[in-house]
Amino acid sequence: MSELGTRLQTARMEKGYSLEELQQITKIQKRYLEAIEEGDFSKMPGEFYSRAFVKSYSEAVGLDPNQIFAEHEAELPKPKKSEVQELPPRTSRNKSAPSGRKKSAFASLLPTILALFFIVAIVLAVWIFNQDDQTAVPGNNNNTADVGNNNEQQAGLNENSSFDNEGPEEPENEMNIGSDNADNNEENSVNDENNENNENETPENELEFTNEDGNRYTYTLSGAEEFEVELNFTGDSWILISNDEGDELHQQTHSSGDEISFDFSDESEVIFNMGSTRTATLLINGEELEYESDDHHQYIIIERDNF
Repeated sequence: MSELGTRLQTARMEKGYSLEELQQITKIQKRYLEAIEEGDFSKMPGEFYSRAFVKSYSEAVGLDPNQIFAEHEAELPKPKKSEVQELPPRTSRNKSAPSGRKKSAFASLLPTILALFFIVAIVLAVWIFNQDDQTAVPGNNNNTADVGNNNEQQAGLNENSSFDNEGPEEPENEMNIGSDNADNNEENSVNDENNENNENETPENELEFTNEDGNRYTYTLSGAEEFEVELNFTGDSWILISNDEGDELHQQTHSSGDEISFDFSDESEVIFNMGSTRTATLLINGEELEYESDDHHQYIIIERDNF
């Protein structure tokens, strides 16, 4: 044990401190306190810490650290120059402070700048809108002029037609009769075409989301006599299909690439208990159903309207 270690240990014992108590006071680990008393500074984390720990130890037991360093300088390790961190010059430290103030000043002005930019954008948008309205007015004048010209041309045609109608009465009657017959035939053909189109029109297929209850999602299928279902799988997915009476129509675990189809035209309601909607695409009469939720497990209920 060194003279320094003996002196510090004696002072500690006079204070009545154990190494554990001294550890609580100085916040220095017990093994470093033991190394100081033994004079073995090789156990320290560094030569700089050796002097710092000795100083804390001395103060804790009531000794003057400066006196300890002066009397036992030879026993203490000297710190290497590389361990001493030089502070930057005072001028450079002072220069760093204004930059922080400049940044804070800019940050305080940023909301004002954004507000001004927003106001300018609104004013510019209103001005552009007004310009568009002003340019639209001449177009209306041109349309008015075109209407006037068309009216003048129509008046000229009426005069010519009245002049032509001054001829013999019999040819005029024959022309009118022929024109009436042609108009009637044309009207009848148009009506026939409309009737054929109405007969050939099929009700429009419409699939509409109507209700949500937990993980049960109800859709209404209307305007369709057929009820055809396709299921395409991009991953493993268990599925159970049943009707409104509880009859099981299909149950199986499918894998990626599986494609199945069903014709449920005789069913008024079909329930799809889908284990993973993220790996299964459901098509009703060729139309892909859009899931209302991202949940894996869902009950998809298709009700048919006026079935």
